[in-house]
Amino acid sequence: MSYYIYLIIAVGCFVGELFTTEFSLTCLGIGFLGAALAAWLGTSLWVQVAVFAVVSVACWLGVRPVLLKHLYNKNKQVKTPTDDVIGKPAVVEVDIDPVHNTGRVRVSGESWKATAAKPLAKGTPCVVEKLNGVTLFVKEK
Repeated sequence: MSYYIYLIIAVGCFVGELFTTEFSLTCLGIGFLGAALAAWLGTSLWVQVAVFAVVSVACWLGVRPVLLKHLYNKNKQVKTPTDDVIGKPAVVEVDIDPVHNTGRVRVSGESWKATAAKPLAKGTPCVVEKLNGVTLFVKEK
């Protein structure tokens, strides 16, 4: 097979990788580049297929895990903005009355519905303990 066909397929794999970002198509593209080199050197089709297979598998087993480890080594647990308020300081905006389920606090410039174990007056500094739906449970500092 002509080497330029392998090159075209390799470029297609690299372009496809832009949409997947799991490095599978990159490994195949590198394998096709190896096959293109073998074809350019004038080897038989079986040698080209063998080069493609060996290079792709070597890339899959050697390069892909390293790339995934270094690019996706971030914390596996993604914190959402609502989970990020837990532990932050807050100030009571509207008196918190746990009996009537009323009250609001300001956390990082945002107003949240809040409740507490005991009533808290407006202006009381507190800390967010947990989040239940869109209601924060706070305790006095």
